[in-house]
Amino acid sequence: MQDSQRGSFNRYSETRDQSIGNMHNVSMYDRGKASLTGVKEVISFDSKEIILETTRGTLTFCGEELHVKRLTLEKGEVDLEGKICELKYSDSHSVKDAGSFFGKLFK
Repeated sequence: MQDSQRGSFNRYSETRDQSIGNMHNVSMYDRGKASLTGVKEVISFDSKEIILETTRGTLTFCGEELHVKRLTLEKGEVDLEGKICELKYSDSHSVKDAGSFFGKLFK
């Protein structure tokens, strides 16, 4: 596929995602940058872990020197930077419960 064709497909995909409203995409560049769509909420973040609630479940980024570069929750978009070592999806309900005091107590 030629670059001009690939670019056209990407533009179409982005337009389609926005019209549906619940689509979720992750693009990662060299394990140092990530762009996401379909983000509902930033649950927590620090330099080693960023936890996001997306339209497809909870997504956890683990790594080093992580930070949120851009956050636009109105559009559901987030850009991250840092050394990304791990991506992990889980059911959004279970992560919130497990993070609570009682969730840890009864685990």
